[in-house]
Amino acid sequence: MGIDETTARAVAGLARLELAGTGEGDVRALVEEFSRIVGYMDILAEADTEGVEPLYSPMVDPEPPRPDEPALDGRKAEDILGQAPERVGRFFSVPRVF
Repeated sequence: MGIDETTARAVAGLARLELAGTGEGDVRALVEEFSRIVGYMDILAEADTEGVEPLYSPMVDPEPPRPDEPALDGRKAEDILGQAPERVGRFFSVPRVF
């Protein structure tokens, strides 16, 4: 399956890739790269997976998840906050996003 320029631009928009102001060669390179990726997926789709159970973990016997309990690993809150570049009282101070 080939990817055309319209599809490549749509995918780039969904991926938040900036294409405005790029040359036609840049867009063509993106189309070629996307086509190679989709071509690889087509090759993988041809693999015979009949009778193969889905793999849920790369480990044969994965460890059970640890209990979801808060832990400070022996560190006190003041030790952790002391590593912050900026803080306000008992809280980390971070730059505003908006």
